[in-house]
Amino acid sequence: MWVPLAVLAVLAVIGGFVGIGPAFRKVTGTEHPGGKLNIVRWLDPIVWNPATHEFGTEEAEHAQPVASHGAPVETHSSAAEAGHEGAASVYGDVGFNLAHSIEKSAGELGTEWLFIILSLLVAGFGILMGWYFYLKEPSLPNIWAARLRPLYNASYNKYWVDEFFGLTVTRRTMDLARVVFSFDSKFVDGIVNGFATLSRLFSRIVGGFDKYFVDGLVNTLAAFVARLMSPLFRAAQTGFTQNYALVMVLGLMLAVMAFLSSDIAKAASDTATAIKRAFGLLF
Repeated sequence: MWVPLAVLAVLAVIGGFVGIGPAFRKVTGTEHPGGKLNIVRWLDPIVWNPATHEFGTEEAEHAQPVASHGAPVETHSSAAEAGHEGAASVYGDVGFNLAHSIEKSAGELGTEWLFIILSLLVAGFGILMGWYFYLKEPSLPNIWAARLRPLYNASYNKYWVDEFFGLTVTRRTMDLARVVFSFDSKFVDGIVNGFATLSRLFSRIVGGFDKYFVDGLVNTLAAFVARLMSPLFRAAQTGFTQNYALVMVLGLMLAVMAFLSSDIAKAASDTATAIKRAFGLLF
C-alpha cells in the first residue's frame, strides 16, 4: 500500500500549487487562480455562465462593449459584477456561504489569506497530535481507544460502509445473478434443449421412414424389375451374330415405320376407303 500512499503524499504536498490563488500573484505574475497554468478556469471557454449569459472566458468577463458613439454599454457581465446578491438570483438561493460572508468585510485577498492560515493551522494541529500520540506518548492511543470504544470501533471498521454495500448491493447483485442464471439455465436452455430433442426425434422418424419405407419400396421395385427383365436380357444375349443382325434389321424396320407412320396411316385409310367403294359397287 505504500505506493499509492506515496503518490498521495506527493500530491498533497505540491498539488495545492497547481491551483495557487491571487494571494501569490507576485510569484505567479497573474491574479487569476491557478497562476499562469490557468488550471482553475481552463474549462471556461466551453462552460455557459448564466450570470453573464455567455461563456465564462476571462475576456468575456472583463470586456465591456462600446456603442457606436463611444459610450460603454452595460452588459450582463457588468450587471453580474454588482455583487454576490446578483449571482444568488441567477443560481438560486444557496443559503449561507462562509467565504462570501467573510469576503464582504475582508475582501477577496483577505479571505484567501484567512483560509490559507486556517488550513495550515488545521494541518499543523493534526501533525502535532500525531507526533504527540504516536512518538512522545505512544500509550495514549490505546487509552483513548478504550475510552472512546464506540467511536474507535466505528472508525476501525470504516463505519461499516463495506458491510453496508456488501449487504445491500453486492449480495443483492449476486442474488439477482442467481435468478438470471436459473432463468437462463432452466427456462431459456430448457426451450433450446427441448427444440433439440424434438429435432432429434423428428430426424429419427424421417430417417426410419426413408430407410424402411422409401428405400424398401425402391429396393422392392428394383428387385422386381431385375427378376422380370433379367431373363429377357439373358435371352437376348445369345452370342450368335445372325440373331444380332436380325434384331438390328427389325429395329431398323421399326424406325422406318415410325418415321413413315403418317404416310402409312394415310395409305391404309385410302386403301380402306377404296375397299369400301368396291364392295359398295358389288352389292
